[in-house]
Amino acid sequence: MSGSSTATQGEMNQKPRRCIFNDVDMKHFMTSSTKKELLNFIEAMGKACSSGGNETTGAAFDPSQPLKNLTLSMACLHGSLQEMVRWVDDFPPTVEAVRFGNPSFRLWHQRLLERSEAIITVILQARDSDNSVTVEAACQKGRDAATGLIHPQGDESIQQVSCYLHDSFGHATRLDYGTGHESSFFVFLLVLSKVKCMGDSPSLETLRAITLSIVNQYLTVTRRLQTVYRLEPAGSHGVWGLDDYHCIPFYLGACQLQSKGVHPIELLDPKCPNDDYILKDYGDGYLYLGCIRYIRNLKQGVPFFESSPMLYDISQTLPSWDKVARGLLRLYQGEVLDKRQVVQHFVFSKLFPCTWTPSRLSEAVAPTETFRTVGDTTGSVGNNTTIPTTRAPWATSGSSAVTTEPTIMTKAPWAIGNDATVDAMAPTRAPWASDKPSEK
Repeated sequence: MSGSSTATQGEMNQKPRRCIFNDVDMKHFMTSSTKKELLNFIEAMGKACSSGGNETTGAAFDPSQPLKNLTLSMACLHGSLQEMVRWVDDFPPTVEAVRFGNPSFRLWHQRLLERSEAIITVILQARDSDNSVTVEAACQKGRDAATGLIHPQGDESIQQVSCYLHDSFGHATRLDYGTGHESSFFVFLLVLSKVKCMGDSPSLETLRAITLSIVNQYLTVTRRLQTVYRLEPAGSHGVWGLDDYHCIPFYLGACQLQSKGVHPIELLDPKCPNDDYILKDYGDGYLYLGCIRYIRNLKQGVPFFESSPMLYDISQTLPSWDKVARGLLRLYQGEVLDKRQVVQHFVFSKLFPCTWTPSRLSEAVAPTETFRTVGDTTGSVGNNTTIPTTRAPWATSGSSAVTTEPTIMTKAPWAIGNDATVDAMAPTRAPWASDKPSEK
């Protein structure tokens, strides 16, 4: 990394801002401790999901008790996310003949900007509350903030956190949503953990509860936005992608399904998402199955192997949820965090620091093009670009599947080779870090 003085770095980090403008900045980010910390955090959430449950409780999330084992701050966030779903009713889509992106989303997003500081205010206040406050009361406080009943504290610490919430639900100009926005939400959770909103040193049980409850509620918001406002999938590879909008929930869901808790026997095989009855019966409690069910509901009448060949390939070629989870983590790193057209939209701050001197020091506005159109033709299927016929990153040369449907053995042109590995994630002193690197 290029060296920069402490004063310059400190001045740059006073206000959240973009720091990735070209390939040089991108190379610095790819080897930065900031990127590794985000990956460590997401991996820690996955490990918490895989370690949860026991013979009595099983490993399923109980949607009837979403606040169970949450910290007060996370209960506040859950309440705010509940209210964000209701905001959609205040801004019905305009009656326009648009294929993607209803302009009413801009009104929804403007409300997010207006009320985000109040939401962060109550989250931080809950962190300092005494034990007499219940999670139900904290959840109501979060709803009140999102309703506009709470006045924010406009100090710097609020701004250092709220900027990540702003970018978590889609782009108001482009009217799109994709894995870059999803990643911003997980950066948001990361910075909340760094200011101890998940506790001083959260247990696996607490981190598991936070992961499953908050991520499920976040998906409730984003799915409502996607369907009501028809947000364009930002950077989607179409049928050659994992999903039009999401990636991380599939990884966390695969981790949940390898939990040491007792699963129904029909969930032990990664082929189980092909069964509609399993999706109906277990989609609420298992994140991965819920994601598949959502896709199947959106694309009714289209065979799974046609609408989602990559997910279908996973179900046919991988023998265990452990291998599914490892492949999805590699996919997230390679196709999201290592793609400049996605992470160039990240903002950096004291809590999510830029560890290099960026190529521009003046303020810059994020690009208004969609994530997939910023001068990157890699993987384009236009202009007669040939798609190489190679396998998905998790596939092995000896794997095969005997099915009545065609087995999808190809991977998309952006996929990494079978010899690719995840960069070593050096331990940090964040609450989820351990003294030893994780064993994959």
